Amino acid sequence: PQAQVANPFDIFATAVAPAAQPVAQNAPVDPFGFGAAPHTPTQGSPVSAHSPTSSLPEDDDFWAQMGFGQIDHAANVSTGSITPTSDLSVSDTSFEPEVNPHSLDERGLPLGGEYYKIRVTTPLLGAIFSSAGEVRNTLYKTASFQFVESLKNRPVVSFRIDGSAAETSGVGIGDVLLNVNNICIPDTDTAVKVLSETPRPMTLEFYAPGDRQVHICKTEGQCMVKYDARESMHPRTSREWKPKYVVIGDLLGKPNVIYMYRSKAEYDIAVREAQTSPRTLSVKVKQFDITGARILKRGQVRYPNQCSPWYYFVIVREFGLPIKISAESEEELAPVYDGIAGYLAKSKKRGPSTPPKWMQ
Repeated sequence: PQAQVANPFDIFATAVAPAAQPVAQNAPVDPFGFGAAPHTPTQGSPVSAHSPTSSLPEDDDFWAQMGFGQIDHAANVSTGSITPTSDLSVSDTSFEPEVNPHSLDERGLPLGGEYYKIRVTTPLLGAIFSSAGEVRNTLYKTASFQFVESLKNRPVVSFRIDGSAAETSGVGIGDVLLNVNNICIPDTDTAVKVLSETPRPMTLEFYAPGDRQVHICKTEGQCMVKYDARESMHPRTSREWKPKYVVIGDLLGKPNVIYMYRSKAEYDIAVREAQTSPRTLSVKVKQFDITGARILKRGQVRYPNQCSPWYYFVIVREFGLPIKISAESEEELAPVYDGIAGYLAKSKKRGPSTPPKWMQ
């Protein structure tokens, strides 16, 4: 989701609250809360995180909620070029769906979703499917257990090639394939078989989960990286950063690995090749194991030749050099940060690991 922009003019803070309306003594109780006052969203996180009465600075309060404790301001601003920030937008893993996950429609799928059909004439659909269980901790990590279980083994779109028939037809990441030419598709194996054997044109029906049921979490994005220096500080110049398409736990590997491709196009090629042939990939990819790692620093850095500050964070690993990842905006950096922070939060109780043979 896009990070909400603060209200610089404080318009709403000066609004006069309406007088309380008298309540009839015999008024029925509203068991579902439909009569409750609407919730007014605030910037970033829950209301308490940015309350004017909070005793913590805004930066400390935000990162403390993310589980990293209070920021050491003296260490993080020692050079005068780093400004800690509380604006990094990270998906809220405590997301509570407003639709009851136990409620199913007449077709046995969670209420609140949307059904749609597309017509495909090309030989290649351009989508890869995984079961709901396989994306439980990635795309569907904000969904309830009941939501994931209700989908059973149905094929979920976990990857979509740019410019493919799937993308141009509006198929979304996280959508569920239901049938092809009215042939029911109960699992991913059936999806692959039917899609490859069905003559074109063909009609596909999908189910798109509602935003109130699940927030689709993509842990990838175009970033700037630095991984070949021992220092844990950000690079001193913008020229030292390298552009990479960063993916956390992609379809080719495990959730504890950061993959770095030269571009999104090469990532698409890698996924296609991995699905069709066991041979070595034709594109280059950097791999970094972050098992047992921790996020050491986060903030902003300003470079003289850049119009705006860059957001960045530093990962210190048990084995190997630190990894710095940055982007020119919060929105670009948030999916990658969210994927890394989410994995580390789940694995922080595990014991020490041994470095893999291919360690960088």
